[in-house]
Amino acid sequence: MKVWCSVIVGLMFTAMLLAAPGCAKSAGDQAAAKAAEAPFIVSVAKVGRENIERRIDITGTLAAWEEATMASEVDGRVVAVAADLGDRVARGEVLARVASEEYELRVAQAVADLTSAQADYTRTTGLAAKHLVSQQQVDDAKHKLDVAQAAADLAQKKLRDTTLRAPFDGAVAKRLINTGDYVHTGMSAFQLVRTTPLKFKGEAPEQFAFDVRVGDAVLAYLSADNGEPLHGKIVRIGPAVSADSRSFAIEAQIENPNGKIKPGTFARLSILSKTVTSALTIPDRAVFSFAGNPHVYVVAAGKARDRAVEMAGKTADRVVVVKGLEEGEQVVITGVELLTDGRAVTIRAEAAQ
Repeated sequence: MKVWCSVIVGLMFTAMLLAAPGCAKSAGDQAAAKAAEAPFIVSVAKVGRENIERRIDITGTLAAWEEATMASEVDGRVVAVAADLGDRVARGEVLARVASEEYELRVAQAVADLTSAQADYTRTTGLAAKHLVSQQQVDDAKHKLDVAQAAADLAQKKLRDTTLRAPFDGAVAKRLINTGDYVHTGMSAFQLVRTTPLKFKGEAPEQFAFDVRVGDAVLAYLSADNGEPLHGKIVRIGPAVSADSRSFAIEAQIENPNGKIKPGTFARLSILSKTVTSALTIPDRAVFSFAGNPHVYVVAAGKARDRAVEMAGKTADRVVVVKGLEEGEQVVITGVELLTDGRAVTIRAEAAQ
């Protein structure tokens, strides 16, 4: 009897050992199931509308709006230099003077010749009225008068040319003469640049050939300046795409208040090619990729619902949605990678973004 009792007790103990792992596994599954069923806490953002600017960014150089190399128009010795490197000059302002005595004498001689020719012509026409001279003599007198007038005008011009003046408002980029130098006609004397406004010169990829137009507003950002961008507009567009770079030339007029930006500065140009009004947008954090296509999770009736969307670009940290969402819907923006379609969610107690 004792033997049978021992056998029965042993069998019961073995059964308990075999059953214990199964019970533990069942308890773990139940805990995991409960955790999976617990609502997942998420943050959401509302699908909203805003005006979107479509911009094209290119790089290039800010050049002087105008450049000119001023040259002497007369021969002579420089007697005064009135401008130097970096000086700002106004249109018509004196840059330098060449000795004028010789040219003043030429003017006096030309004026005397003109006076004599005028008197001769007057006398000849008077005699012609009395039929005392031929028409040929009248014509010769008129020709001499015209030649004398042209000589006087040229002498006056040469006298004026002894003073070299600025052709536009700008700044002296180079001074190439000194007081006492003897200059010849055509000899370079100054290089002037107009710095207000500036001219942006760059190239845009051919893919934007139909998006850029003359008159488009632009912003110029300087690599050496973290301040406000400079405003401007497109003024010229190249007529052809380069076969080598697959790009086309662009020139923009850039405002340069007080002329503080120097020509030659590197800049990034942001071109406003289009403004989309009242576009649907969501934070880019809400978007994930599935099978190569963009998706989001929309919160509906306490659950996360997988929704395929169609996008049309990005601005800052938001994306433009053209299909798949409605204004006012809530999309999940945290823990997106941990969600599955139909998962119960609880919205974190915070204002929707």
